[in-house]
Amino acid sequence: MDGQEQPVISMIDGEKIKQYEKITVNLPAVDLGKIDYLVEQGFYNTRTEFIRTSIKSEIDKNSFVFEKISKEILEDEKFIFVMGLYSISKEGLEKYLAEGKKVKVFVVGMCYLSKDIDVNLVSKTVESFKVYGIKKGPKEVMEYLKNLE
Repeated sequence: MDGQEQPVISMIDGEKIKQYEKITVNLPAVDLGKIDYLVEQGFYNTRTEFIRTSIKSEIDKNSFVFEKISKEILEDEKFIFVMGLYSISKEGLEKYLAEGKKVKVFVVGMCYLSKDIDVNLVSKTVESFKVYGIKKGPKEVMEYLKNLE
């Protein structure tokens, strides 16, 4: 972190969940030099701020893609569509099971499955599972969900 912004931390299942993921970016020396120059000149406080700002700008330029997919997905009642943090609980899946429903999960951001969820329950309640970003949950459940992507 660059000292400016702290990672958002949520408590789920008594566990701290960071909503930031560290990535590594390899840049040509000239591009890195240009970033350093812009930081030194005061356009940005740090390299990290420059990179985050640049990424946010590119995402904003392509926002029409997210608008289009959200409209398409929301037409299907079976979809759970979330842009942000989505937590799946055992109780929530048991509710779908009692209703005889299978859902399609589509998350852009982070999806967390609680520790007490098992593969049997997921197989009876989740039809498809796609997460762009961070996904966390019990190892055997996550392995099962890979096959639904």
